[in-house]
Amino acid sequence: MAGETLFDKIERLSMTLERMQLDKYLAFVSDKKRMLIMAFLGGMARGVGFMFGFSTIGAIAVYILIHVILRNIPGIGEFLTEVLNEVSIGSR
Repeated sequence: MAGETLFDKIERLSMTLERMQLDKYLAFVSDKKRMLIMAFLGGMARGVGFMFGFSTIGAIAVYILIHVILRNIPGIGEFLTEVLNEVSIGSR
């Protein structure tokens, strides 16, 4: 690249910009309505993903806790039974 002329450098820069699709990006950024819609849809997708992930992890945790209580492990089982009783009494 040492013997490159100014024309060659400009040509290489032009090809790089075309590969980056800079014109499409600038058109997207300048359209505020489209950016707002895309940001809203992205936020909705993240919220739904968070909801499903939290529900799955919560269900797994409840499943594990139920099995710990049913096996009646000394100390842990009694403690969890007391916590569940207090929660059920407190919610009435």
